[in-house]
Amino acid sequence: MRSSFTIVACLAILSGGTGVFAQTPSFTDPQAYCRAVGTIDEPDQQFTGDKTPGWMAAPFVNPQYPRALYGISWRCMGGSVLVCQNAQSPSCLKADTDQTPSAAMSEFCRGNVNSQVIPRVVTGTERMLAYNWICRGTAPAIARATRLDARGFVAADWKAVSAP
Repeated sequence: MRSSFTIVACLAILSGGTGVFAQTPSFTDPQAYCRAVGTIDEPDQQFTGDKTPGWMAAPFVNPQYPRALYGISWRCMGGSVLVCQNAQSPSCLKADTDQTPSAAMSEFCRGNVNSQVIPRVVTGTERMLAYNWICRGTAPAIARATRLDARGFVAADWKAVSAP
């Protein structure tokens, strides 16, 4: 037992203390990275490649406005690469699933009885909401739930992509 400990200690010293057996692989290819990690909400320190390779933006390019792209976020789901365009909103973040109306929503509904929408400027813009809110009389109410994926992101905002 003591000789095994000595051998492991010597290997650790010779490797600069990084641990021969504990090295974490790194990836520069998002597809290989996603196949290896499976599902993760954003790339971690194992991914060391380009932050956003050009091929990830392809689903969002409009031929009429080829340079009108906002930030692209990507993550891994079931071994696949998923991308989302941050079109000046927090659409790529996990959705807010809180079903409790805020004070601002209640105030809005008191002044806008039976409004068919509570605007985002009132509901909040920090994260996408999992629900569309309306006013039923003077009280905020959930009108419709947005479809979320298994990780809590707005499903319609994320597209599976692969390099050409």
